[in-house]
Amino acid sequence: MNPIPELDKLEASGLIVPVPVLEPDLEYLFRHALVQDAAYASLLKQDRRTLHRLAAETLLATYPGRERELAGVVAMHLEQAGDAAAATEHLVVAGEHAVERFANREALSFFERALALLPADDPRLNLRLRATIGKAKVGWSFTASASYIDELERLVAEYGERADPRLVADAYFWIAFLLRWRGEGPDSPALRRAVDNAARLGEKIGDPIAQAIPKAFLGLGQLFSGRLKEGTQEMNEALAVMEGKADPLSTAILSGFLTMGYARLGEFAAAEESLERGDRLAAKGDDIARLDAMLARTTIELERGDLKEGAARAAACALRSEELGAAACGVGANTMLGVARLQVEDVIGAKVPVERGFELSLVTNMTPMRTIARGLLGAIHGRLGDLPTADVDWNEALTVARGMGDIYGEAVTLWNRGRTHARQAEPDPTAALQDFDAAAALFEKMEARPALARVLRDRAQTLRDLGRASEADAEALRSRTLAMELGLKDFS
Repeated sequence: MNPIPELDKLEASGLIVPVPVLEPDLEYLFRHALVQDAAYASLLKQDRRTLHRLAAETLLATYPGRERELAGVVAMHLEQAGDAAAATEHLVVAGEHAVERFANREALSFFERALALLPADDPRLNLRLRATIGKAKVGWSFTASASYIDELERLVAEYGERADPRLVADAYFWIAFLLRWRGEGPDSPALRRAVDNAARLGEKIGDPIAQAIPKAFLGLGQLFSGRLKEGTQEMNEALAVMEGKADPLSTAILSGFLTMGYARLGEFAAAEESLERGDRLAAKGDDIARLDAMLARTTIELERGDLKEGAARAAACALRSEELGAAACGVGANTMLGVARLQVEDVIGAKVPVERGFELSLVTNMTPMRTIARGLLGAIHGRLGDLPTADVDWNEALTVARGMGDIYGEAVTLWNRGRTHARQAEPDPTAALQDFDAAAALFEKMEARPALARVLRDRAQTLRDLGRASEADAEALRSRTLAMELGLKDFS
């Protein structure tokens, strides 16, 4: 049957209108939604199902090679045709295609719909695992991660040996990632088990990508525990294998963390190179992907001392994260905005974003960022004269940081506590110096040179306040020399 004459009649009657698309495609829409509703309601239920199935089959037959692109529409037609089993397969494919385009919320909707349609006794284990991994991969950035960890752990325990080992290895990576993100330390049995299993499976199947993923996670864990040099090296080597081969979302996330690691080391050329990789991936993605790239840029600016630019970008990221509902991005953006404002002594201006960052970190289980935000809250409360509340904040931040081996979070908290003691109406330079000494030792151990230059600058001023002028001069010279070597812009 040639549908063109019938389409011409419908168009002439004013019921449908052509949609401009590239040749040789032909697409029409009803002129008004009410016309579409009326036409649809006039069909018998069985006829609707038959037409939906025909539409799905026609799309697949007419556009071979575009199955992933059309999977969402095909799934809709199959579901309306009453074939939930077939629809589920296409929903998972649609979700994976959305992940490739960084359309995170769209992908989450597809994966959740697929799992809702999949019967509990459905034998397609790999399909269920793909949907669950996909849901965790895109959902962690704007919803709490605990449920994703539970679902993945249950699936790999229930039928991990019967599923595709590549999928199981991927599941273990995301279990490990989310466990670490919620604060599990290197000694956590669950975290160690997930990392070891991912590595074992990667080696077993001999897949370079599967082997690179645990290596990337190892680097990520090292970054969070303050081993910046080792972490950036591991992650860089893993990403060199993964780029263009692993899924772009995972690669982009890891590229952002690698950028942060290089920036904390003061290796700004390497950070810019890593950022370029993230930008290339983000250009293919949605608004959240581009927001992640903006946050990586903000990290570089703040570590380099571009405080005005960094604060402006962090503020823009914080606003955009609220508009998109991207809670994980909101944690980072608000916390970085608070850091920038505290650096220029704008305590009041830092209060609201840090409180918001801390609040969002509770929603998303982002323990490393929550530790830094809690320490910043201590600095804000202390600078506003509420030292008892500040002490509670600092003690909690330090306890959590030490419990999960987060040396960077510990050092930042000590540094900000020292700055608070030094800037009271009645300064306590002895307490300040003790914190600066501890923070400087940690930053030096990590080779976090931009932060080290800044804590040495504060330490020099405190030594001068204590009347130890010669030590202060030596420390100030060391601070300025390091700042000049790195090109830090907040040193005059």
